[in-house]
Amino acid sequence: MRRLGWGTLLALSGMVLLVGCSAVEAAERPAAVQESESPSPTPIDPDAPAPTPSVEADAPTKAPAAEVETGPIDEPIELSTGLVIELDSVSATTVTAATPGEVSGPAVVVKLTARNDSRETADLDSAVVTLTAANGEYGIGTTAGPNTPLAGDLEPGDSASGSYVFMLDPAADRSVTVSVNYSAGEPVAEFSGKTD
Repeated sequence: MRRLGWGTLLALSGMVLLVGCSAVEAAERPAAVQESESPSPTPIDPDAPAPTPSVEADAPTKAPAAEVETGPIDEPIELSTGLVIELDSVSATTVTAATPGEVSGPAVVVKLTARNDSRETADLDSAVVTLTAANGEYGIGTTAGPNTPLAGDLEPGDSASGSYVFMLDPAADRSVTVSVNYSAGEPVAEFSGKTD
């Protein structure tokens, strides 16, 4: 009788455990069903052709090359915009550093005049002048010496003068090219010749 009671008790305990497990599974089942119902990501086909960019696609573009007018160092260059650039002198000198960051040594001083023969005002605030020796060596711009860049508005019929100093060793009797871009995006005057 006692054995039968213990057996019955064990059987009942097993049933309770089975019912409990089934209840837990039932509670977890909706989440599993929800997960199975969520859309799966579309597989990527490695053999599919690459998409063709549209005409409107943003792509890096090259800036158009600036128009360049060339001439000898001792003659004025008239640009298509009506500005006339003339080099008054391209002479060798020696500069002495006066402020921190400046360097003493041989240099070339470029003095120039811009004349506005057009009917429009020309902005000279972004004027850029460069000097390159025939062997490809660049003149290094410096604020030492008589450095007074072009600046301001140049009205029709008016002229403006400026000077630029470039460190170059040696500086005397060098074949150089001086480029003058009086305003960003405008034509460039390019002079070739020898320093004095």
